[in-house]
Amino acid sequence: MTEPEAETSFENHPLVRHRDAVAAAWRDVAWDVSPAYQRMSQSVLRDRIGEVIDALIESTRGDAATERRFLARLERAIDRDHMGVDDLLAGLMGGCDAFDRGLNPADRHSPAMIESERVLRRLVREFASTALSLITGKLETKAAAEATSRARLLALQRVGAAVTSSLAVEATLQTIVTEAATLMNGATARLRLADESGQELRLIASSGDPDDALSGTLAPVETTLAGRCYRSGRPVISNDVVAGTGAKDRVEQPRWTVSLLSAPLRVRGESIGVLTISIFNGSFADTDAEIVGVFADNAAVAIENARLFENAQAQITEMEIINRVSAVVSSSLNLSEIYRSIHHEIMRIMVADAFLIVLRQPDGTNDLVYISDLGQRFSPRHDVHLPPEYYESMTERKPKIVEACLAADFEGWERYGDMSVRIQSVLIAPLVRGNDVIGSISAQSYAPNSYRARDIELLATVANVAAVAIENAVLFEQASDVAVSEERNRLAREIHDTIAQGLVGIILQLEAIGATLEDSPLVERVDRALGLARANLDEARRSVFDLRAAPLEHHSLEEAIQELATQHMIDVETQVTINAPLALPLLQYHMEATIYRFVQECLTNCRKHAYDADVSISITIDTEICVEVRDDGPGFDTTTLKHERLSNHFGIQGMRERAERLGGSLRVGSSAGLGTNVCMTFPLDTPTTTH
Repeated sequence: MTEPEAETSFENHPLVRHRDAVAAAWRDVAWDVSPAYQRMSQSVLRDRIGEVIDALIESTRGDAATERRFLARLERAIDRDHMGVDDLLAGLMGGCDAFDRGLNPADRHSPAMIESERVLRRLVREFASTALSLITGKLETKAAAEATSRARLLALQRVGAAVTSSLAVEATLQTIVTEAATLMNGATARLRLADESGQELRLIASSGDPDDALSGTLAPVETTLAGRCYRSGRPVISNDVVAGTGAKDRVEQPRWTVSLLSAPLRVRGESIGVLTISIFNGSFADTDAEIVGVFADNAAVAIENARLFENAQAQITEMEIINRVSAVVSSSLNLSEIYRSIHHEIMRIMVADAFLIVLRQPDGTNDLVYISDLGQRFSPRHDVHLPPEYYESMTERKPKIVEACLAADFEGWERYGDMSVRIQSVLIAPLVRGNDVIGSISAQSYAPNSYRARDIELLATVANVAAVAIENAVLFEQASDVAVSEERNRLAREIHDTIAQGLVGIILQLEAIGATLEDSPLVERVDRALGLARANLDEARRSVFDLRAAPLEHHSLEEAIQELATQHMIDVETQVTINAPLALPLLQYHMEATIYRFVQECLTNCRKHAYDADVSISITIDTEICVEVRDDGPGFDTTTLKHERLSNHFGIQGMRERAERLGGSLRVGSSAGLGTNVCMTFPLDTPTTTH
């Protein structure tokens, strides 16, 4: 058939010539076969019947694509027109009755109509054959949607349970992110809360996050998608993070994230943070935003309740701290006890891997009077150079948080305690008494971002009470020092005027006797007595000096030994080097006194027997304490030590007795021309610790 003939045949098709009659008859038949068509508007039903007639007419041209498009429209009609498969099949088969009603017998039985009826029946069969799989797929999709809805409902119920059952902030936050990831089958869920300024969002909790180091990081409100969500108070969806992120909206998400959904956490109409869910495969829809929005509302209530409870508990804790520290103020004027009590209270309320107390001295210098690091007390330090942040806190009279990663000169900070590790977070609070700043206290942590605004308030509270306690104890100690100093001076005068003067008289008499007994066998005994008298006179004079100077009373052991070394270098114009740990543990007083007396006696012996020799002093501490003094003088024969009282080495016996009282020993090594070394060793008793 030629093209003009085909076109003529198409125009002469009975469905073309009698379209309106067939359509009207088909409408009547549809109303008869199914109530679903009666509920459909006439215009919609007319359009649907027109689509079938067009498909039958087009099929006469042999256009298979037309039939496929028509079958696809039938599948969509199930959802579009809310039609059942049975209704669609009945309506299609009603076309045969419509042909009978709307066409005359000649047209009804024409070859063109016979072909159109055959096409209609074939379409019905094909649609019927695919309807089962179509229905099955829709049922599976519906079942999956219902399962997802149930899972989401359970997640919402769990968050609701958290709102009413949990008042622990950290536990609540972790529950929220865990359930949020489950709710949306998300790869990660992150919860950020606004900081005090409202300009940045801090990452507080996350679930499924491969990078735990991101905890505590800040996201600017002005330049991130999370910030946009926070500012607008509405959910934000980005289904192509890389392509959809402009210069103004950065995304703080893992590199493998493809889509993310952020929902604001709102309380009483104000945003307090953002909940962000991210996935690698798939995308988010508006319905997801609605569900996460409801979830976020519940989460915000949970967070607010937990915060209110935490604040109430913190206020109770604050009052308890004030009461406990006040009890110390009223019950003790001992500075060491007050320092320990303050440290103990700080450890109860916040992280304090290390803890320092600084006191400002009248001359403007700063003394580290209390040093604790990982439970170990260390010897105080005087005239220390503090980091700038300490001076800022004391000058501004405000607590201050310092993060090591943000401190420009952190590597140059002087270290005071354990040298094997470095602190990462520092919280400083000034000690303010009236109009004066008397020092500061500092809690320190080996983990970054360890302190929050609440910690600042608590440390400031402790500092205010501690300042009163410390000032009272310092005043009491100063008054006691005056009384003790007067008593020491009295004793020193008594020793000088009685014992020392008596020994001087004895020495003079023995020297006179010795001068008259040149060849007498008594000369040896007189010399021995003379040596003992002179040695005891030296000891008496040293006791007088120590009573007046009290070298260990207001100095650390290192400083007291340094003063001995300095005085020795002035007296004999030689060099004294000291090798000791940068931070010595805080030893018991009798141990420090023993070490001091040992070094003092060794330097005295050097002045007597190795006047021009250089001296080295070394202190090592492990499971025992070892103090060694070495000189490069003339040395001596150590076999004479068994006659030490005869050879004026009786001081070594005193050193040995001091070491033995501590469960230790004394070793003397020397040879003629090779110098002398004296080493005292004794066990390290358990040092004073913070526990």
